[in-house]
Amino acid sequence: MNTKKFDPYEFSKKEIDGVQVYYKNLPWAPCIHVRVVFETGAFDDPVGKEGLSHFLEHMIFDGSPTLPDKKAIREWGKLHTLKTWNAWTSFDATCFWLKCLPEEYGASLSGMKDMIFRPYLRPEDVEHERKVITQEAWGRFVNEKYLAYEKNAMDNLYHGHDHARFGSALGCPETISKISAEDIKLWHTNNYGKGNFYIVLVGAVEEKHLDGLKYFLKDLPKVTKSKKKEQFIGKPKQNRLVKTADEIGEVKEQVEVSLVKVSEKIPYSENETGSLFGTLLNDILNERLRMEMGICYGVSTNIAKGKNFSQISMNVRTDEKNIEIVEKESANIINEIIGKKHVERFNIIKKLYTDRIKSNELVSGGIADVAVKEILNFDGRAITLEETLAEIAKVSYDDVANFAKWAFDPDYVYTEIILPSKK
Repeated sequence: MNTKKFDPYEFSKKEIDGVQVYYKNLPWAPCIHVRVVFETGAFDDPVGKEGLSHFLEHMIFDGSPTLPDKKAIREWGKLHTLKTWNAWTSFDATCFWLKCLPEEYGASLSGMKDMIFRPYLRPEDVEHERKVITQEAWGRFVNEKYLAYEKNAMDNLYHGHDHARFGSALGCPETISKISAEDIKLWHTNNYGKGNFYIVLVGAVEEKHLDGLKYFLKDLPKVTKSKKKEQFIGKPKQNRLVKTADEIGEVKEQVEVSLVKVSEKIPYSENETGSLFGTLLNDILNERLRMEMGICYGVSTNIAKGKNFSQISMNVRTDEKNIEIVEKESANIINEIIGKKHVERFNIIKKLYTDRIKSNELVSGGIADVAVKEILNFDGRAITLEETLAEIAKVSYDDVANFAKWAFDPDYVYTEIILPSKK
């Protein structure tokens, strides 16, 4: 085959028994990756029951008529799914996934169907999982001080948006404790059925594997797709916070300076503009603060993109004496980008960014996972490599300068300074 013309994200799409199936044959792949994605996630959780979608995800692994307990599920996973059977829950979705050899595809689908759509959801299993999930939550939040700090931070940044309720799809220990077995059963009944999920297949996929989905989808209940309410994100309630690490329940040896801007979803038309801006900003910050000034080990910049929110941030760890310098130089660099002082650097960064995307060596599992998230975020569409490269080519320095002006509008930026531990 002519691999130069091969586009890893050019998926075929087919509706089977009312369910959208996205599939990609990779001639060299020895296995098949299966993703079953429900468009219900943490943002859909009822107020006061945050963590419900994630709780249900756990319950799917506790037993069903043909696989009645964890031991049976574990043995099934070893025999048929290469011990890969797993799941994740995000703010927007819950995904169950596995990979299998082609000869194990039928058995993998059969077990997967039984667990997802016919779980026992026994009260004793609910209590067992509550302990596990609560422990998982405390692993994320560490202690009561940090939990209170994160709740305040989310409310400050995302007031008026579902994200204000929690910083993690886990929920928090308090809300997890309030989720009942009946809540879980009702959530499963209302959300786990045709009309609220899609399937992604990647790897050694042939027509017979698509035919195999007819059995998987046969006799499944129908549900109404989760309705996503309109979300609004305004200015943060306060634009600056200075705390010690001890006050927020952490131990830190250095000061952390963070600048954060949250907003509604970045539209597809500006997706690559944002990525190029983040890459350019990171390059200049590292050169200025680390290479030239030597006041930090490194700088991180990030643009998190969800279905109905985005978060742009930069973070610098340094000595306490350097706080004023970091803030001043960060502001200078952003103003320099807005003032169009880095055109030549931008052109170099744009070529590097393009070449890195062209040079990505992707395995079938990675292709499946990227497609899952793009289908969620871009209204049922996997973005091809060709489309991505075309969008990058369109981005001009003026686009990046305007994005920088929007991203770091002083009225909308939250500056957080966490001072080192004093104990």
